[in-house]
Amino acid sequence: MNIKTAVTSTLSVASLLLLSACGGGSSQAGSGGPGETFQLHWSWSPSTAGFAVAQDKHLYQNDGLNLSITPGKGSGTAVQLVSTGKADMGIADSVAITQAVQQGAPLLVVATINQETNTAMQVLDSSGIKTIADLKGKSVAVPPGGAYSFLFPIFLQSRGLTENDVKITTMPFESMVPSLIAGRVDAIVGGQDSHVALAAQGTKFTDFPFGQNGVNAAAHSIFTTKSYASNNSDVVKKVVAASLQGWSDARANPQEALADIKKLAPDTVENNAREELNVLLPLLCAGSAKYIGLTSPERWQQTVSLLQRAKLVTNAPDPKTFVSYDYLPPQSALKPCN
Repeated sequence: MNIKTAVTSTLSVASLLLLSACGGGSSQAGSGGPGETFQLHWSWSPSTAGFAVAQDKHLYQNDGLNLSITPGKGSGTAVQLVSTGKADMGIADSVAITQAVQQGAPLLVVATINQETNTAMQVLDSSGIKTIADLKGKSVAVPPGGAYSFLFPIFLQSRGLTENDVKITTMPFESMVPSLIAGRVDAIVGGQDSHVALAAQGTKFTDFPFGQNGVNAAAHSIFTTKSYASNNSDVVKKVVAASLQGWSDARANPQEALADIKKLAPDTVENNAREELNVLLPLLCAGSAKYIGLTSPERWQQTVSLLQRAKLVTNAPDPKTFVSYDYLPPQSALKPCN
């Protein structure tokens, strides 16, 4: 999940989400309409690298699509736009998607990009903190809002600690890295952005990824509405196939992905973006994934159960009702993770 907008509550837009139950997407793609629309969860950056590669290589166009890709401002916004028919398809974090489904939005996950969350705890190597158990009695900065405060207890529990064992300080994201470097806190909970900020200052630090420490949930996924998928199945399949190819190519050639990102976002700082890709691209095959884009039904069940345990959802929907494997390429065409 993006550390700036890890999760946007869908409760405030529940009435808008429910409207989508009565209609499909905004265009009749593949039937003479103006084209297909795809809503990103974030701006053109390493977080959206695979889509940048697919666009630069004309993978969508070569498949007969007229796909318009729009940069985003968070997973919650992407979910809202797709749910209300203002975009045909999109990508968002599993938290925002599952929350929306719980509220009645008829969404359908058709592929999973990040097999694990990018959320991580960071400590300075000079802190003496070598394991999560070493956090006992230490101070940890957590940004306000989002999923961090919900997921952090599960992260601690994975190594036998509770919130009472640490000193939690709520702190704006922009203050966390300077506070860690200055020694005002012993650890911070962030993600790829805080990782990049620390690396840019030449700081020696260690990441403790949430995905490898108890918070083993699938993350960013390509999704649409059930009605759009039903009415435009060939389009959905083509968008998924081209997008997964783009992400596979980005994983195989990060430098090429960086160049494609810079074409769309010329002010990209190369060293920072390269470091961010180093964090994000391994998530394509994390969580014991065998193929890029494919998350097993068991893992999705595990994901939903974890979100309920974290109280990010209260009445967890059955993943069988909103996760489909019908729009993925055949397994023989998927890129293996090995």
